[in-house]
Amino acid sequence: MNTPTAAPRTLEPTRTVELELAGLTCAACVARVDRALRAVPGVSDAIVNLVTQRATVTVERGRAQREELAQAVRRAGYSVIGSEATSESARERLERSERAELVHAVQLAGLLTVPLLALAMSHGAWSWSESEAGRWAQLALATPVVFGPGARFLRAAWGAARHRTADMNTLVAIGALAAWGYSLVALALPGLFPHSEHGVQPHLYFEAAATIVTFVLLGKLLEARARRQLGSAVRGLHALVPTTALRREGAREFEVAVAELEPGDEVLVRPGERIPSDGAVVSGASAVDESLLSGESLPVEKRVGNAVTGGTLNQSGALVVRIVRTGADTALARIAAAVEAAQGSRAPIARLADRISAVFVPVVLAIAALTALAWFLVQPDGDGLAKALERAVAVLVIACPCALGLATPAAVAVGTGRAAELGILFKGGAVLEAAASVDTVFLDKTGTLTLGKPELVDTFALASVDEVNLLRRLAAVERASEHPLARAIVEGARARGVADAGCTEFVSV
Repeated sequence: MNTPTAAPRTLEPTRTVELELAGLTCAACVARVDRALRAVPGVSDAIVNLVTQRATVTVERGRAQREELAQAVRRAGYSVIGSEATSESARERLERSERAELVHAVQLAGLLTVPLLALAMSHGAWSWSESEAGRWAQLALATPVVFGPGARFLRAAWGAARHRTADMNTLVAIGALAAWGYSLVALALPGLFPHSEHGVQPHLYFEAAATIVTFVLLGKLLEARARRQLGSAVRGLHALVPTTALRREGAREFEVAVAELEPGDEVLVRPGERIPSDGAVVSGASAVDESLLSGESLPVEKRVGNAVTGGTLNQSGALVVRIVRTGADTALARIAAAVEAAQGSRAPIARLADRISAVFVPVVLAIAALTALAWFLVQPDGDGLAKALERAVAVLVIACPCALGLATPAAVAVGTGRAAELGILFKGGAVLEAAASVDTVFLDKTGTLTLGKPELVDTFALASVDEVNLLRRLAAVERASEHPLARAIVEGARARGVADAGCTEFVSV
């Protein structure tokens, strides 16, 4: 007798690979990694996000393994953090280390740049600042800034040059080195320059070199802190899930990590605890606060057979829950994944910004070179060379494309993250952009929108009952209860300055 075989499960023709990246600093970096990933055989699409430092790659099933994609990123001059299982903790460690390094770099650069600016901008207010010793002191202060904290820009610019590309680091490195190098020649060999409008000695631009490095480092530090705040919405969702649970095995209970739970396990959830994972009630009855999912302030009564969601708060009674879904399959995990996907998605306007940013750096370099040439042709002497350098450096520094590449993805990430904190989920940046044209909103709510918790608005008592005395007695009884309406009464009494009368032998029924 032939035994029927199960029909094979149809697999999707493509799969998605997530890569955690490091080293992206501007839109030019994004374009370079995007090209490198799309060049891998089997890749049908790639989305690289500057703010989240993440690449989402769509590949044909059976082709373009994760390691091939990682190698393509490394060949482009950037790093891939860990495996998919460990990348989140590795990302957090890397970001903490990066912030610590940036804080130290900004402190050192600022400590040296402030006195350098005082020397360079005194304009004769201190006679010593115009002396030979004062000029050499400027070199002594600027050099550690350019080649110490500023070394990160020099290394990154050299890495980009080896790959025959240019990015924001290229502009910063060229601007700082040009100002420092010109000033060094003017200081060591002043005879090469005729008398200028600044006096007998040629003017120095050491303060410009140090200031470039210091301010860009400060911007990088602010960017790193902002990037950390962008993940607060997702971290807040993950924090709703407890780290441990009481798993029942026969008549005994054992505390285990939530990550060890499997479908079919039964867990005990006591009053005041959060449900560890999605499941169904097999024993007990309680009221569960599901406001994080529905926005409804009143708790939902749960009895045997009712479904419960991981992360929701059990309020009044003990429940035994049989686990149905765990890990990334839970409702809360899917919500967090949707928020992350929305933060990393591209709005239509971002694609325009990416196309502009891809050619921005070469165009800026060309404009800076033409600016220097034009000023030198107008005045082909030492003064003209100094002015040409000053104007070219100004073009390089002012035109750093950080804002162009960061503004749109940062706006999408901040908008979707803040909305998630308020209980509003956007599917992606395109939806967020389209929201600007919305003029009418229909709210599917019974009554009115809520804050997620009840609030005592008014009290009504019989004519023979004093309202203050009534509220005092109610607050005394409800103080020991965990019910949201009880908490609303207690908070309402406290807000009105009414002290409860005290209660003993409280029993919840």
